[in-house]
Amino acid sequence: MPLQRFDAAPVRRPSGLVPPVAPLDGVTELRLHGVGGTTPQDLLGDDAPQQVAGDRIAGFYRTADLAGAPDARGRPRPGRHVEAYSWGGLTSRSGSRVLWLLLLPFALANMAGWMCSPAVHRGPRRFRLHRTAVRWAALAITLNLLLLVSIIGMDLIGYQCGGLDACGDRNWLLHPLRGPLLVDHPARRALLGALLPTALVVLLAVLALRSIRRYELVRPPGRTTGPDPAGGPARSAAQPGLGLSHPAFWDGRRSALDLGCLHIGAGCAFLGLLLGYVVRRTAAASGAPVDAAWLATAGYVLGGLALLGALLLLVADGCPPTAPGSVLGAGLLALAAAGWFAAVQPGYRQAFGYLPGMREAANLSMGAVFCTMALVLLATALGGWRRGTFLLYGPFVTLTLSALILNVVLLALLTRLADLLGRVSANPYLPRVAPDAAVLYVYPMAARVVQYLTVLPLAVLLVFIGYELATYWRAGTHARERAGIRRWYRENVPRPAGEDAWQVSTIEDEQVRRQRLDRLWRLMSGAGWEARIARARRIARMPHDVDVLLSTMAVLGAGLLLAIQVRYWFFHRLPWGTQWTYTLGSYLATGIPVLLVLVLRRGWSNLASRRRIGVLWDITTFWPRAYHPLAPPAYPERAVPELQRRLWRLHDNDGRVVVVAHSQGTVLAAATLLQPDNRPADPAVALVTFGSPLRKLYGWAFPAYFGEDTLRLLAPPARPAGPAGAAGNGCCGLYAWRNFYYRTDYIGGPALADGAGIDVELPDPVSNWYIFGQPEPSATRHSGYWADAAVWQEVDALARELADPVTGGTPDPLATDAAATRAADAGSAPAFLDGPLPGPLPGPLPGQR
Repeated sequence: MPLQRFDAAPVRRPSGLVPPVAPLDGVTELRLHGVGGTTPQDLLGDDAPQQVAGDRIAGFYRTADLAGAPDARGRPRPGRHVEAYSWGGLTSRSGSRVLWLLLLPFALANMAGWMCSPAVHRGPRRFRLHRTAVRWAALAITLNLLLLVSIIGMDLIGYQCGGLDACGDRNWLLHPLRGPLLVDHPARRALLGALLPTALVVLLAVLALRSIRRYELVRPPGRTTGPDPAGGPARSAAQPGLGLSHPAFWDGRRSALDLGCLHIGAGCAFLGLLLGYVVRRTAAASGAPVDAAWLATAGYVLGGLALLGALLLLVADGCPPTAPGSVLGAGLLALAAAGWFAAVQPGYRQAFGYLPGMREAANLSMGAVFCTMALVLLATALGGWRRGTFLLYGPFVTLTLSALILNVVLLALLTRLADLLGRVSANPYLPRVAPDAAVLYVYPMAARVVQYLTVLPLAVLLVFIGYELATYWRAGTHARERAGIRRWYRENVPRPAGEDAWQVSTIEDEQVRRQRLDRLWRLMSGAGWEARIARARRIARMPHDVDVLLSTMAVLGAGLLLAIQVRYWFFHRLPWGTQWTYTLGSYLATGIPVLLVLVLRRGWSNLASRRRIGVLWDITTFWPRAYHPLAPPAYPERAVPELQRRLWRLHDNDGRVVVVAHSQGTVLAAATLLQPDNRPADPAVALVTFGSPLRKLYGWAFPAYFGEDTLRLLAPPARPAGPAGAAGNGCCGLYAWRNFYYRTDYIGGPALADGAGIDVELPDPVSNWYIFGQPEPSATRHSGYWADAAVWQEVDALARELADPVTGGTPDPLATDAAATRAADAGSAPAFLDGPLPGPLPGPLPGQR
């Protein structure tokens, strides 16, 4: 039984549990929500919507139909359907997806590859250099993760703690390390510690394989079956000149699998090389003989070939069918040979202190990270910089932040774990320590660099917050800005008709009533209605200021770390610092793992918290995994094909669609409609977007894929002047496109530089007039579109035009009366079911017949 909600009347539904088949003809209003996983109930304003396609993770839901009025000839017009595509389950609805937070550095590394400039994207050589640099940097970040986990498992736990009676005996979980088969065998304990990074590699491989089966396996519908001939190399979407309009852009199942094999194979090879090297160095430091040296040599050869093969295949446009498997096999064999080599070593007494060879491996790995970052900076600089994009080069900044986040979290975890197991020391000159003293040594660089990875970003963040607060207060006291707001509302918002005595203006009556001194004080302090609107508009401009914050953190972090490493490598001096910075950095480092655990726990148990965390994934996991295959999966790999199939199914049943999208939903809608080969080609689709970040954020961060030229492809062809007239090339076959935005919206904005008949600015607040005794109208910013009548009146107008495109539609009294109701609760009432869509279409698509 449907429930009444707000001021919407309940609708009739047949009794029983078997609903009738939902009609697919007529006009369907298809709503797409933004970030945060909005539920179908909230999206439709209906507490009992009916699922008509898809599944519980991502499905289509329908509310009550709006009956259409008779057309000009008196014939009954098909009904008006209102549907919602709820895709929030792809990112935030499941509790296990909160674990994606652990893969944030990989997600940033993958996103960095898509931030190239249009000049780089157009030039084949420059783009291949960019793709190679970013992929190598992404692989370096993967190996950096394995290195830090290896230091925890092999050095801290296996070698140091396992070699001390006071450490191994007082921790029951580590007591087996003091067993007879391990106590005098440092190589075997290092091998046991290597199980921790090996388990991490297995976990990453399982997550990548499961996500490929759930996301990339959904193939886009269309007139072509794929980008490559059978048996050819698997090509990813990261190709020079290939944009969102390519029919196979979201078909990344094969390339993601191949890149995943390369990363997993390279990771296994790296662990094999590391294990074999530290075992030999440990034996040499103790003066013990080395048994089965041929196993170490075989591991070196296989591991080197696997790493070299991975680097070469990451350069190529596509991998031959057997190459990724060969790299994976060689990496596994290298790890197995190193493990066998460590297991057969004889027992001997170890020298207390660091695990021999680990410091050299760490220096080499960090050197590889710096070199790949420099290569990314060079490749990005070749494409030049232009106004309206990142302050500094986006790929370099994003990759640097990825590496910094990874290292600060794991180094903080390393120091806290050492503190839990024993007493921590970072003295580079190792004293002779008695076996009964539980002293664990942390590398001086690892201990002292934490202050730079915690205190420095905190200081930059505090300066940024202070600057933003100052500009926020200044916006409310700016006389010209306040005068412009008053002038705009006087010219564009007339006085409401009727009840003259009750109507109050926030900008006119205030100046009459206030004394001059009071007005001066309000002007100086930034008080008043127009001051609040000016500050709301200032907040709307703040997202681009974050660019300055991120670029500053990246440049300072990378520059200082490079200077510290050079100073340590060549001059053998430790980083600068004072006692209070060490202490503050230690406390901050302690809080980072604790905060991470609390966030994960809260997100696991609370849906509202998961939806807030899911906002991060709605943005960072939009792009295919063409640069880092172990990142969280890209939800458009499934969402875009499902939307295209729905449009095609409605089209095949004589249906027409008005796509109504908000926020991140507008990006999904653009990705869906920019592929004319994967959806109906005739102009039976109209698009209404509001709060859209297409140009404001995506065009700024990803100019090669959401630039002005790409967005103009969505503009309909030039038509006679009318309510939905627009100008464009019409290659995407849209009937009309309207983009609404507020100047107070911190996410959305205009879609095109000149508007081109597409962009419509709406006042926010809607009016400066209010009823006496009621609150003054306030800015609704990013979410007010759902209650703005101007948006839904345009949706109704487009629906009427699509229902009768010859005459432009006649007024529909039922639809007009319902517009106010939908504007109040962002939806209408219930729907009918036509059964879930069973994956692929039952018959051939148009163009495949």
